[in-house]
Amino acid sequence: MKKEKVQVKICVGTACFVQGGSDLLLYNDFVDPAIIAECEIEGSSCLNACKADGAGAPYVEINGVIHSKVTQEKFCKLLTEAVKNNA
Repeated sequence: MKKEKVQVKICVGTACFVQGGSDLLLYNDFVDPAIIAECEIEGSSCLNACKADGAGAPYVEINGVIHSKVTQEKFCKLLTEAVKNNA
């Protein structure tokens, strides 16, 4: 039975894009390729998180859970944890 990949959406709406979402789209440059292989990563025009949460852009959704103020370092940690929990 094939296991599901970790589902990842990077918000690239205007606020998220200018506050670091554009940097997160370069994940191939800073995330371990073994982690990337376990994930399905895509950009999203808007996750509508800033309207509901207001905690701070950029937002990333991992397996349905929204994370705020995601930096490249935080993104790596979140993905690694999600892959570990998905095993």
